[in-house]
Amino acid sequence: MKRVMIFIDGNNFEGALTRLYGSIQRIDYKKLATEKCAGYLQKFYYYTAASDQEKQKAASTKRFVDTLNKTVPKCIAKMGYLKADGKKEDGTTLYIEKGTDVNVAVDLVSLAFTNAYDEAVLFSADSDYESAINIVRQLGKNVVVGVLDQQKAGYLKDLCDDNFVLVKDELNKLMR
Repeated sequence: MKRVMIFIDGNNFEGALTRLYGSIQRIDYKKLATEKCAGYLQKFYYYTAASDQEKQKAASTKRFVDTLNKTVPKCIAKMGYLKADGKKEDGTTLYIEKGTDVNVAVDLVSLAFTNAYDEAVLFSADSDYESAINIVRQLGKNVVVGVLDQQKAGYLKDLCDDNFVLVKDELNKLMR
């Protein structure tokens, strides 16, 4: 039986979700993981980040990560941080995400190396994962990238063994 692990780049995924719907939406990640993997799911990993400059938002993100870890079977959620890096044209703070991409890449590679899965499903359109994807594939594992409708990921799709696009009709069924 095929063993599947899901890796969700939360900020990338949720940013695409917000752009697609035009407002913040909340996904039931357990439902997403189980629907996309049927009976093959070993674990799913969720990665996000928060800024220490936005205390309420950071506390909310921390509670969400804790809830995933404590109440959702087969879920491991990890939190990086957002580093302030100047201002945008509209005057809001520009943040650089730290810790998320490296956590995703390390888990993708280390879990493939220890033969913990046969197939990785990566929810992200971030091409920074190229090296990790190449190593995972060299280790004989399949990598599938999942993106949201209208999300650009052409290059990443070409790197992976397969890909799929979640459209609004599918996403609507996954909302919390």
